[in-house]
Amino acid sequence: MTQAERTVIRSGSPFEVLSYAENTLGFRPRESLLLVSLRPPRWRTGMVGRIDVEAADHPELVDEVVRAVVADGAGRCFVALVTDEGETSWTRRPARRTRRVVPRPGRGPASSSAPSAGRPLTGLLGLPAVERAERVCAALLAAGVEAEPWLVHRGRLHSYACDRSCCPAEGLSLDQLASTHMAAEMVLAGRVVAPDRATWERSLRAAVAARPVGPVVSPRRPTDPDELAVQQALAALEARGRRGRPADRAVRSAWSELLRAEDHAPGAASRLDAEQAAVLLDALRRLPVRDQLLATVMPVAAGPNVPGIDPSGSPIDPAIDPASDPALDPDVALAVLEQLARRAPRLWRAAATGCAAWIAWCAGRAPVAGVWAEAALELDPAHSLSQLVQQAVACAVPPPGMPMGQTGGAGAPNASTS
Repeated sequence: MTQAERTVIRSGSPFEVLSYAENTLGFRPRESLLLVSLRPPRWRTGMVGRIDVEAADHPELVDEVVRAVVADGAGRCFVALVTDEGETSWTRRPARRTRRVVPRPGRGPASSSAPSAGRPLTGLLGLPAVERAERVCAALLAAGVEAEPWLVHRGRLHSYACDRSCCPAEGLSLDQLASTHMAAEMVLAGRVVAPDRATWERSLRAAVAARPVGPVVSPRRPTDPDELAVQQALAALEARGRRGRPADRAVRSAWSELLRAEDHAPGAASRLDAEQAAVLLDALRRLPVRDQLLATVMPVAAGPNVPGIDPSGSPIDPAIDPASDPALDPDVALAVLEQLARRAPRLWRAAATGCAAWIAWCAGRAPVAGVWAEAALELDPAHSLSQLVQQAVACAVPPPGMPMGQTGGAGAPNASTS
């Protein structure tokens, strides 16, 4: 799915924003603090941030997340405390607290991005984890961002700010998440939300893991006949040396053709013979050809030192120009790299996995990139590209050329709220 084809979902429902957050993360968060930036003037969803709910007890961590929301251009922020701690009443609405940190609920959007514009501030309802919600809302308020705080508690959604009939004391059932427009779009795209982070991480690692065939005698000795054939083809390439390898331009053309084939019929890389797979895996461990292949998908992230890319990050070599073929998008490239990784011996699997981590990070999918970078470094601790991605994710460094508000998962629709 290209940026031009990205679906825009218009809704005033908090369930759409919560569904967007879950689909961006890839899993259903537990005991978490979620923040989704909403950017004026149309209040489109942008950055999705998640930290452990206990982190909201530490002002320095809250300030760090708020700075990321502000840097994303947010005028409002959807805040959700996800916790099973504490108790809620199904019959009696809790009283408001005296600390005033959110605008008084009203109809329609605020008249500006300033929280106090047009609506007096009011306190939060005394629901579970309200002290943490107050701390986050106060930090957002101090940064000039209007907060919309919610509580996800034991399968129900509660508003910290609204005490009208639209937000009953017993909360709203999370079963409504399954009927959102966002969920429908994700079903059509073949995407699923994992029930928890551990399941999500296992699925990501399995996508780039060697295919289990027979008992494992040694982690460095392939048991899959296909992997063994690819290893032998790689050894033959290395024996021929630089002069015996295909020209870089031929490798780039083969890569672009493979991406187009994958877009037309998924599984193209799995159908390559061992010699063809070996040529591409070998290229993923050689500079500068590796960076030329990555520039096919993310030219703006390549920088001025990659052949075929001008100093502004624009491709000048038709063999690596994604503008001439909209099928060459990050999802297609990630699918190809996953297939190559599953067929590769250990060090080449690290290279393919690390390249997948780089593309995921450049596409704004930092959580996915972090998992794959870690998996690559477990295979090859010296893989420098994976080290770079891991550091970038840990320090919350935004990918180069990423417009503000485009940090969601690849292919995820935007939600526009009112």
